[in-house]
Amino acid sequence: MISSVSNINFRGDAAPVNHQDLINSPGKFTTQAPKADAPADSFEKNDGVEKSKSKTPVILASVAALLLAAYVGLSVAVGKGSIVEKTGADLKFGDKVKNFFYKVGKSGDDLWNKIRGKKVEGDETPKKTPDAADAPEAAKAESAEV
Repeated sequence: MISSVSNINFRGDAAPVNHQDLINSPGKFTTQAPKADAPADSFEKNDGVEKSKSKTPVILASVAALLLAAYVGLSVAVGKGSIVEKTGADLKFGDKVKNFFYKVGKSGDDLWNKIRGKKVEGDETPKKTPDAADAPEAAKAESAEV
């Protein structure tokens, strides 16, 4: 009979081989068990860290708030008389810029006066109010047309 010799390694000083791993290793005709889900791509990973959100809405809201504050500030300055319109044929660039700011402030002041119900200088819209004296004339005109 042939006796087997264990723990003899003919490859030099390499570590001993675990024979159980050799027995359990897949062979030529074995089918492998399905693996776990494939690892997620980099854009699918969440890792508990949220992606940074876009700052565009915050920037747009800040710009809109600054423009609104400038509009209100110019209208208050025009209303108090701090900014006045320059007139003349020879206006320098700075005077033209002041006139532009005056016009913007004047529109805001006019808007605020309309909201509060005050009369605005450029507002020339006559309101029709039925007077007792005008009513008979209107009735005569309507009867003549018929």
